[in-house]
Amino acid sequence: MIYKKAPLPFRGQKRGWFEDFKTMIDSFSDCTTIIDLFGGSGLLAHWAHALRPGARVIWNDYDGYSERLAHISETNELKTKIYAVLQEAGILYQEKIPEETSRILKQMLRRHVETFGYLDYITVSVWILFSGTYVKTLEEFEKEKGFWNKMTRPGQSKNNPYPPADSYTKGLTILKEDWRYFFGHPIYDDDRTLFLLDPPYFFTDGYSYEGALSYQDQSDLLTFMDSRNYCYFTNSNSAIVLHISEFEGATRVTKKHGPVSYAQPSVDEFMVYRPVKMNSLEKELENACTRYAREKGYLAIKLENTGHTGIPDRLYLKDGRAIFVEFKIPGSGRLSLFQSHWLEKLQKEHFIAQTIRTIEEFKELIP
Repeated sequence: MIYKKAPLPFRGQKRGWFEDFKTMIDSFSDCTTIIDLFGGSGLLAHWAHALRPGARVIWNDYDGYSERLAHISETNELKTKIYAVLQEAGILYQEKIPEETSRILKQMLRRHVETFGYLDYITVSVWILFSGTYVKTLEEFEKEKGFWNKMTRPGQSKNNPYPPADSYTKGLTILKEDWRYFFGHPIYDDDRTLFLLDPPYFFTDGYSYEGALSYQDQSDLLTFMDSRNYCYFTNSNSAIVLHISEFEGATRVTKKHGPVSYAQPSVDEFMVYRPVKMNSLEKELENACTRYAREKGYLAIKLENTGHTGIPDRLYLKDGRAIFVEFKIPGSGRLSLFQSHWLEKLQKEHFIAQTIRTIEEFKELIP
């Protein structure tokens, strides 16, 4: 069974993208490892495993969603009880819940925590808090002054339970690491790894997530993507969308949405993906130049991004000389703003710092 949406509520899951996702993943036929780096609801990881069962699929459960899945049966039991209370009180869909009924619900939530030691606060927030509002602790629920009936939608004949999640997570390797853990990791970071990147957007409400990424985080992520297989999601509310034109050779899919309301205008969604083979010529150039430099007795050091976004690819050392090189292929390889900044900064400090596009240019640089 392939789930077209996540079993439990999650803001920002990629429902509606399945067919486009399927087309995307077909273009990464050589990848044997797929990493859902920011996790979310795990829906992308689930799809990846269903469509590529022979690959190792890692769900980096950045938001702790798997713990919510582990308690689905308890959550369904609570849902049935709350639904019954709202029905008995005659409270209509989207109607504010009276104070007396709110007190009953708060008592039910406390008893649930005392019985099971766990409460899926995000899911319960969807049932009884105003749209888009979330709490994360029992104390916050107990302090809440305004509950709303968001459960009994018009036309519903019964309160349907959430589906079991056994098949949803089957076959996935579930980790919970900081997303930078996978940068340069020798087990995961190679040409046969595909990174699924759906980070919290700049203007997403950070409260319902572990936290949106900063501009520096997003910049580091873009640099990381430069030489990896990636499938990247963003939307028109995120300033990072301005950088999409810099994704050379990438395929871009756009989903346009009409306005939700006057207060919530339309938000376009984007999926951008590119196989690392687009950068294979650049890697071949770097490898050929490095071999030549070592033959000439130079030390060749690969410079990894450690918070210095845009730092050149290589440093070559010999006889007191330090040469910084950024490799780009002729015709299509363009410097990012950060890469240009670093070359200029190093040149001002009187270092040799250049962009190299051919082996002949490199041989002139390395005597």
